[in-house]
Amino acid sequence: MLFCVLVSCSGAGKSNGIIKSVEKTDSCNLNSKNTYEVYIPQRNNADDKLPVVVIIDAHGNGQFALNNFKRAANQYPAILIASNLIKNGFSGYKSAIQTLMDDVRHKYPINEIVYMTGFSGGARMVLDYGLTHPLNGLIMCGALANADQINTLRCPVIAISGMDDFNFMETAQYLFQEQSTPANLKIELTNASHSWPDSLMLSNALGFLSFTGEGADIAFRNEPSLKNFCQHQLARINSLKQQGDFLKAVLVARNMAFDGPFSSYVNFDSIFLALKTHPNYISQLSRLKKCLQYETGARQGYVDAFQTKDTLWWKTEIRTTEYKIQTEQDSYSKDMYRRIKGFWGIACYSLCKQALHPQNAEALTKILYVYRMLEPENPDMLYFSAFPPLWAGNNETTLSTLKKALKAGFSDRSQLKNDFPESITTKL
Repeated sequence: MLFCVLVSCSGAGKSNGIIKSVEKTDSCNLNSKNTYEVYIPQRNNADDKLPVVVIIDAHGNGQFALNNFKRAANQYPAILIASNLIKNGFSGYKSAIQTLMDDVRHKYPINEIVYMTGFSGGARMVLDYGLTHPLNGLIMCGALANADQINTLRCPVIAISGMDDFNFMETAQYLFQEQSTPANLKIELTNASHSWPDSLMLSNALGFLSFTGEGADIAFRNEPSLKNFCQHQLARINSLKQQGDFLKAVLVARNMAFDGPFSSYVNFDSIFLALKTHPNYISQLSRLKKCLQYETGARQGYVDAFQTKDTLWWKTEIRTTEYKIQTEQDSYSKDMYRRIKGFWGIACYSLCKQALHPQNAEALTKILYVYRMLEPENPDMLYFSAFPPLWAGNNETTLSTLKKALKAGFSDRSQLKNDFPESITTKL
């Protein structure tokens, strides 16, 4: 009888069935405003501990960012944690990330493996956090860092960059400097512009970290999933070659070559060496270099143009560039014009912010004219448009403009309350 009791007790608390996936919103015990989205994929046992992927979205949209990673977490089991609080312009983000990490460790079944990822400003924040905290892998989307910072991280860094993204130059520098590119930097190119990559690209990135990241589970590397991962990457390379996109094919092959546990299944080393000497790759790299050289000079000219050119000049320039985007046959030139247009948009955003504090209505109105032509439905542009009527005492127009901004997607209610009087914000 005593033996039966001991056996019964030893099994208490353990699950014999599949543990279903969990999705919820939570908040940190030490700061209730520090809320985050949680996704725990299906597990075989309640005692199983998983790696954690901490996600920082530039706009603090934790749910949207988390949804992009669900496919990855299901395929390469990991717990997803996406912040709703931390976003562009958030001061004290490193402390907030640490508070989030401490809370997650206390509440959820995570092991010692920590991956972080971010988009745009979120990528820069997780990079900054990683420079002073140990990480097992970093996925940077829509932004990158200098070589010294990447080397300092001492973990795999996957950079995913849209070729038509205005931040693409941060990534492009490494395409021409193979010998000085940090060994831990892996680059993937998309045509997703300035946005989160699709779920398949993010799944590839998490899969790569799962097999190569420092501290990755050795047993997991030996599973058939490793062979499947290698075959999938080989299929990607062959598909890109068939499409004539040798630049992307070379980068995928380079990522898989020379290190990691992949050589037992596919000889990516020889594939990479053959691809990078292919005439098509050399030609594409040359075309890209010419576009980047032109763009570098043009950007400085446009910075000056915001101060020196009138609205009629900008109207003509925008129409001409949009026409080139629609009609240009060369993909590298088309991407260049898209990057230039994106650069105008981010410049307008920055110049609008600069005009707010001195309440420079004349400068703000001039920039808004350009901003409105570029991105007529942009929520930030609509938000900035509410300031001139506010300064002029026209509360009715201010209120209607803010309603348009909210309808278009402006979501920073706390910023809105700081910028506008209560007599207006209470009506929104």
